[in-house]
Amino acid sequence: MGSQSDKMRGHTTCAVDVSPGVVDAGADVTLQGKVSCSPACDLRGHTLLIKDQTGANTGRVEIREFDGVTNTTGEFVVKAPFQPGVYTWLAVSPALVKEGVSYMQVSTPISFTVNPHTTHVVAWDAPAAVVVGERFRMKVGIKCPNECDLTNGDFGIYDHEGTQVARGTLTGDRWPGTSGLYVAEVELEAPAREGLYTWSVRRQGSDVGIPHAEGSISFGVRVVSHPQYLVTVEAVDKDNQAPLSGARVVMHPYKAVTDERGIAEVRVAKGAYKLFVSQTNYLTLGLPVEVTQDMKARVELDLEPVPERN
Repeated sequence: MGSQSDKMRGHTTCAVDVSPGVVDAGADVTLQGKVSCSPACDLRGHTLLIKDQTGANTGRVEIREFDGVTNTTGEFVVKAPFQPGVYTWLAVSPALVKEGVSYMQVSTPISFTVNPHTTHVVAWDAPAAVVVGERFRMKVGIKCPNECDLTNGDFGIYDHEGTQVARGTLTGDRWPGTSGLYVAEVELEAPAREGLYTWSVRRQGSDVGIPHAEGSISFGVRVVSHPQYLVTVEAVDKDNQAPLSGARVVMHPYKAVTDERGIAEVRVAKGAYKLFVSQTNYLTLGLPVEVTQDMKARVELDLEPVPERN
């Protein structure tokens, strides 16, 4: 026959909901505990202790609800560690005596994963084409979704062979209309040979302060030979022969815009091209041209047809 003390001992189980299970370094983690007893008992007013991976207390959360079977705590928010990794904390339900029944201390693991902050990189404003060996400028933007201060953060520009060709530093300037896109301008030198190259902007991961993962983006660099010849394009309205100012002239990758006389001058290398001329409300015209010397071209654009009304 069991002793009287054996008959007065109860059993306790504990569980904790963790949200989110994967969290950014230093971000909020929300915990909510559930405690069940056998025989059932109301534990409202008691608390669960939260211990981190070192065993240190990080806080306590009060049991607020009892549905006759399960006791539930309020939500408790803790800060995730800054160091990325997989963590196991503990929720501890202390030993207690309730209505003559003794309940032993129990604990349950709280598991979650901490990731470094992501880094988003964008690159823009590079010219459509660059002459071999010439210098050009472009813009680089870097953003942390958690809006961390990235002032003085470094980034590198890497060529098609993976060699770093430039380095930039974020000054603290933010792109207008954004809350956290830090922007810098860099100057680069085009390769010495013609071609289309794939370069990249890369920000190395950092463990200083709040850790950030590496971020990168690729961009194209089109390199062309030195322009040898001048192509003069005159754009006019086909019906009234009036000059068309602001018309866009493209001999890929070379571009120009007509002036108030309808004239655009494009310097290009020797070769075969497709000359495109376009203007708002006009049909785009395209024609092949072979450039072997300075030349002139006159193009007449038709107005776009007016849709018929039903």
